[in-house]
Amino acid sequence: MTSIDKNLLVMIHFQAMEEYPDECCGVVLGHPENLSEDTVFRCTNIQNRLHEKDPENYPRDAKTAFSIDPKDLVAIEKKTRTKGWAIKTFYHSHPEHDAYFSDEDKKMALSEWGDPWYPDATHLVVSVYNGEIKEQALFAWDPETNKFEERARESI
Repeated sequence: MTSIDKNLLVMIHFQAMEEYPDECCGVVLGHPENLSEDTVFRCTNIQNRLHEKDPENYPRDAKTAFSIDPKDLVAIEKKTRTKGWAIKTFYHSHPEHDAYFSDEDKKMALSEWGDPWYPDATHLVVSVYNGEIKEQALFAWDPETNKFEERARESI
């Protein structure tokens, strides 16, 4: 898949199958100009905890949503600062659903003003059916259309 090393995709796919039937989530980090330093940072999906604690504000559980643990976000930010790395790709899985960038995904990726939190980062969605990877799609922010556009799609 464009811009993501095949070995990293294998790691992401493994996590998606391992965490199935829940959504997995994580980030691809690396030097902005050196793909050989890219690494997968697996994140913890705390959506079930949020749903159990406050089902009114978090009506969906981890089978249909994800929330990255704030501790993981702090660790990611620290790595980007100390190593000079960038967040290249956010990823998550869609158990028993196709690989698409949902309205919920868009909402999480955008600030309250409608701008992307990380305009240079792509978003990978991995579709998992019956515990096996079916397809994946990569999305990126397009400043001309002011929306996330599909950049690549691949059946597995």
